[in-house]
Amino acid sequence: MIDLHCHILPKIDDGSRSMEETIAILKEAVNAGFNTICFTPHYIEPQYVNTKSQNEQILEQVRNLVNSENINIELLLGNEIFIHPDMQILLKNQEITSLANSRYVLIEVPMYQEIPQEIVHEMLNSIKQDGYQIIIAHPERYTYIQKNPNKLLEYFGNDVIFQGNYGSILGTYGKEAQKTIKKLLKNKEIHYFSTDVHRISRCFYVDFNKIKKKLLKLVDNEYYEILTEKNPKLVIENKEIIKEIANENINGN
Repeated sequence: MIDLHCHILPKIDDGSRSMEETIAILKEAVNAGFNTICFTPHYIEPQYVNTKSQNEQILEQVRNLVNSENINIELLLGNEIFIHPDMQILLKNQEITSLANSRYVLIEVPMYQEIPQEIVHEMLNSIKQDGYQIIIAHPERYTYIQKNPNKLLEYFGNDVIFQGNYGSILGTYGKEAQKTIKKLLKNKEIHYFSTDVHRISRCFYVDFNKIKKKLLKLVDNEYYEILTEKNPKLVIENKEIIKEIANENINGN
């Protein structure tokens, strides 16, 4: 499997605090069946502003250690970008980066404060016009989407991709996020899942069997494969993902 959202590039943001913690988490990822991880450190001004080149240097250190310990996993680089009016410039200047140098860009919006829809569209359109495809991280965690999940496509645009968090299936982010992810899956509006793992103390790779069991109560095997394997693979290959999910792929439980 492929994980396209995590915060385990060490000492960059609020994620992994050391190289040792990063290696420990990567070992758990391999044990859970993941073979590819795309590190997505936060880019949030002014707290977390490491550039792409700075992150690449640290990634190379992680790769060297992974190789020396014979951990069989591919490591890629991206960002989770907090929505910003200068995203277009930041991408052009390589201050921030897409997922694995593809056209897919992972973007986060405020959890609790709803930005006016027209401003969201303006900021997203500024990078769409450069050929990027928008991925919105964990929409089930935004309180204004929890209040009305049916507004998701209108608020972000119907050409946007949505990434759910595995932890939401377990209720890690609260009951409202758990209810919302189920609703979005029923509406076929989640295109793939990622862990968004930050620390070894809450490592979703360890809980993956439990997550899989719960997720397969909500979707069938085909949709499960799309969410966990097929679409993440298409993202890093820079190909069109599967967006049309057949009705029979939802169990509706």
